[in-house]
Amino acid sequence: MDKTNDYADIHRTDLRSRPELVHKLLEEDQLCEFKRQTKFGRRKLSGKLLFLLWAMRIYVVFMLALVILEILHAFH
Repeated sequence: MDKTNDYADIHRTDLRSRPELVHKLLEEDQLCEFKRQTKFGRRKLSGKLLFLLWAMRIYVVFMLALVILEILHAFH
């Protein structure tokens, strides 16, 4: 596709749905600004996945406490 067709396509398409078109048309600094403005929202997580994440957080805190306890016992 040449640039003439790319410019014509701008009026018919949403730029966010055609990233390859954006890369062809924008200068480097404009591209950086476009990427900065494109934000991704938070993903909705399932109940099982939330449970798993919380279980892992609790496990990490528990393991940190055990490691600190073992270090304290090693110094005494």
